[in-house]
Amino acid sequence: MPKTRQVQILPPGDSAALRAAYLLSFADTTRDHYRQYIGTRQQFSDGRHYTGYVWECLRQPFRITYERFCHEVVRYMEVLVFADDHSRDRVINAPLWPYPPCSVITLSPALLLELLPALPEDIYVFDTSVSWTLVLTHEHDRKRRLCLGMGFEE
Repeated sequence: MPKTRQVQILPPGDSAALRAAYLLSFADTTRDHYRQYIGTRQQFSDGRHYTGYVWECLRQPFRITYERFCHEVVRYMEVLVFADDHSRDRVINAPLWPYPPCSVITLSPALLLELLPALPEDIYVFDTSVSWTLVLTHEHDRKRRLCLGMGFEE
């Protein structure tokens, strides 16, 4: 019998610990930009949210193509994913994180690739080692989407 493909939403405590480990491993939380746009939450009609993007505070990420993102992510049996905690007031007509706020999910890379159209454009992918990350962003240059990597060969 084939294994059921599913998304597992991690409990709040595990999600918080993994997000904290991610920030410790990859983000420069000492920057003013981090403190102002990620570390400080503002009140919106749908709750308190931050207004920046974690990827703006990553320590020395390198740019990769979307194709490289897809190639790298499928090398893992299971991945962890989270998105920025944004308000519907600021992100209009785009999918927001369809899971509980600030949660981390775990799923197969194949399922992640299948679900991408229903997820926010800005997502952070890693595993329990917290030694590498792949990031999709909403930004594009004239040629392609801005995708980032850290912790593996350029």
